[in-house]
Amino acid sequence: MTDGDPRSLALIGDVGGTNCRLALTHAAPDGKPDISQARTYPVAEYATFENAVGAYLDEVGAHVSAAVIAVAGPVSDGAVTMTNHAWRITERGLSAKIGAPARLINDFEALAHALPALGADDVLPLGDTPAPAARSTMAVMGAGTGFGTAALVRDGASQAVLVAEGGHSAFAPGDALELEIWKRLAARFSGYVQVEHLLSGPGLVNIHRALCDIEGKPVSFETPDQITDAVEAGDPRALAVADRFVRIFGATAADLALAQGARGGVYLAGGVSQRLLSAETAPIFRARFESKGDFSPYLVAIPTQLITHDQPGLLGAACAQADQKGS
Repeated sequence: MTDGDPRSLALIGDVGGTNCRLALTHAAPDGKPDISQARTYPVAEYATFENAVGAYLDEVGAHVSAAVIAVAGPVSDGAVTMTNHAWRITERGLSAKIGAPARLINDFEALAHALPALGADDVLPLGDTPAPAARSTMAVMGAGTGFGTAALVRDGASQAVLVAEGGHSAFAPGDALELEIWKRLAARFSGYVQVEHLLSGPGLVNIHRALCDIEGKPVSFETPDQITDAVEAGDPRALAVADRFVRIFGATAADLALAQGARGGVYLAGGVSQRLLSAETAPIFRARFESKGDFSPYLVAIPTQLITHDQPGLLGAACAQADQKGS
């Protein structure tokens, strides 16, 4: 059974390509969302999302008054079709299942909602970075299957989440080697090289193939996991890919921080980010982040941190529900 007032209990979820994570939330006495009864369900074992929700609510014995679900995909008119499996999730269908209002949000929208709730144990500072400007805009971005971006826009009196398509903005080479990489990717992608073509799982493979072509060497890795595993094993060619990824990520993070005025901090998320960003690679990341000519002093004052919270999607959904309830 569950704790708390059933009238304030909400269902939250984080739906990815492989797993569906569900939990309950309600406002704790300190006003922050409390998360309980978290469970993980493999999506392959359920024909529909509603079936997984039914199994979860039966398991925990809960009745909920609302739902907020973060999904790894674009939400359009209250619906999303998952790209890595057959689920189509709609607010209307979920609302009918639980008998209460339901809301779908993009996974990076959820992460933006979560940013103010992250504590010191939930992040890894990337470099010796300063304290953020109080009540200022915060940005989040991450490399995984693709490259996602969002921002929590704050002016001191109110806030709103901005979800954008920063991963599809143009990649700007930062040195001679990156220009050579750009030339090879431009030939493959009809002349337009996106940030996501480099800062993502597939992007690692793109970087590796371009470096192989530049150096006249055969391709060693065919998948992102092969590259990240080889990085952890200390393979020199994989480390070269990781080094270039971190440099490009630092420059891109700075571009987005400038575009969004993210003086409240830049936060990094995503599976690839977590495997390649660390205290050891932070100086490389930070050097490119701060290297923006006349605007370097502006960026020096912005902290950069890797999100290490084990369930940031659930936390973000809980915060979005709390924000919605309080509005």
